[in-house]
Amino acid sequence: MKFQNNIATKFLFISAILVSLLSLSNSAVAEPYLAIKTKAKCSACHVNPIGGGMRTKFGTLYGHTQLPKEISDIVGADIGEITDYLKIGGNFRYNAQASRNEADESSSTFRVESAQVYVAIQPKNSKFSLYLDQQIAPGAAVNREAFLKYNYASNHYIKAGKMYVPYGLRLEDDTSFVRQVTGFNFDSSDNGVELGLEYDDTTLNFFVTNGTSAVSNNDDKFLFGAKAEHLFGNARVGGTVVVNDSDANEQRFYNVYGGLTWGNWVFLGEANLIETEGITSSSIEELVGLIEANYQLQKGLNVKLTGEYYDPDRGIDENQETRYSLVVEYTPLSMLQVRLGVRSSEGIPQQPSRTNELLFLQSHVYF
Repeated sequence: MKFQNNIATKFLFISAILVSLLSLSNSAVAEPYLAIKTKAKCSACHVNPIGGGMRTKFGTLYGHTQLPKEISDIVGADIGEITDYLKIGGNFRYNAQASRNEADESSSTFRVESAQVYVAIQPKNSKFSLYLDQQIAPGAAVNREAFLKYNYASNHYIKAGKMYVPYGLRLEDDTSFVRQVTGFNFDSSDNGVELGLEYDDTTLNFFVTNGTSAVSNNDDKFLFGAKAEHLFGNARVGGTVVVNDSDANEQRFYNVYGGLTWGNWVFLGEANLIETEGITSSSIEELVGLIEANYQLQKGLNVKLTGEYYDPDRGIDENQETRYSLVVEYTPLSMLQVRLGVRSSEGIPQQPSRTNELLFLQSHVYF
């Protein structure tokens, strides 16, 4: 990494301040590698069955007792349970970061990465539940999810409202290529209906949404999709197919992903092929993928290595972008985690700003 001295000095300064702030906060993290590691479905740890957002009792208990090096007696796992039918939760991610690109442009800053408040209401003995996910920072307040869910006796469900489209791996990092390029991330919920069929080792999702990430549809076309995932002991594989037509273009998304646990290692990967046919322009095929390896050095200490690839047009040679990341996650106490990471991105020579290096330190507070 080639940072000038002033950039390194600034980063060390803001990092020192953030470390002092971290000692006052409770935090933890939930990512797909944990589901692969525990051989569990997303619905085991999250109120939203496709993952992300508020944790279930099991998810909160896992973060309280299994992730940290030591279990804290200051905060209990039931902190968000107000009554038998009302539960609240929240997330707060705060970064200190410094970056420099090939165009010799640099920056260093504090930033609120994200802050959300969750509310889940399920009357006693009722099969209906109401779920709300509200982003309160950065920027103006934005509703991310608001849906009504009906749970069948067989663990199948149907939900309607504003929700995330079930697509690929539910990576926490919205800046990853696979989440940026496909557009299926934590900034792109949509209004629609989803049917989820949950069997012992298989999960199927069928969904129809506006396809616009807006309050209402702006044409007579919709987004249609299906997702399937199967568990094989220490491994899992899945895939998603999405069709999203509009007045401007027609898009097809083909997605495959998987994960494997081997000793203290957890591997996962995802690949996407995106076909876009413009009404007045030529067709474009995009290819984007990710591989990730997690290694638990000891309880409470995880190291994450990630490689990413993006080809914005398979019809043009040598226009690919790559990116590599190294992240150390340390969880000394229950619900307290520090993440220190470095990322190197290499773009094409014509876009020097896309070739850059990033250092960051993050705290994640949740309950």
